[in-house]
Amino acid sequence: MAREDLHFRLRIPEELKNKVEEAAARNSRSMTAEMVDRLELSFNEGSRQDYARRIDLLLDNEARMKDHFRDALNALAKGDAEKAQQILTPLAWYDRQAAEENGNGAD
Repeated sequence: MAREDLHFRLRIPEELKNKVEEAAARNSRSMTAEMVDRLELSFNEGSRQDYARRIDLLLDNEARMKDHFRDALNALAKGDAEKAQQILTPLAWYDRQAAEENGNGAD
């Protein structure tokens, strides 16, 4: 998300927050990006652009997963099982994406 975007506090049930958090981790993005995407899609439901965007997101996520698996295999090849496990843990993907969005880098 861009730094100049509006900051908005939102109260949601904990169960819904947990669902958003899990979806964001699966999609390798921040909770904010997950919520914005889902909200935007709700306004464009059924449009060709909506389907094209969903396909692009799926392809992007596939590419990210391939990168994660490659990184994990490289870590295993170097004998670093702990790093490989961190790479393959969905929460680690979320943390890395959040750090990148906050300008803190991936490592």
